Amino acid sequence: MTESESESEGDKKIFVCLVSNGVSDHQQKTRQSRALTILQAKHLPFVEVDGMNPEHRESRDELFSISGIRGNYPQFFFVHSNGATSYFGNYDTLEELNETSSLPKDVLDAHPNFETWDKAFRDVVDSF
Repeated sequence: MTESESESEGDKKIFVCLVSNGVSDHQQKTRQSRALTILQAKHLPFVEVDGMNPEHRESRDELFSISGIRGNYPQFFFVHSNGATSYFGNYDTLEELNETSSLPKDVLDAHPNFETWDKAFRDVVDSF
């Protein structure tokens, strides 16, 4: 699937958050907690995959394969209505999007190419 197909208007998608409830790295733990707080505050529906949970091992490995990044949490993905999964980004991606979305409307209007929370997540659903 091409990027344009996966991001087409009206493409319903599920947001997936790959975390590790056993992460010991302080920075990853802090970023993971902050990311989950942002998602909950924004009332964005998401599916949480715990990379430490043996029941999630197959999903975790599939997501690692898609992102090309192993053992670094959190990671974010979209599962599209056609069944394809795409990598959205890491904590930095989510944080930048959150910050951009808080810019004044006149700044956003002057820069329509800026990715905002509403643009990125407008087609997110909790299930198909």
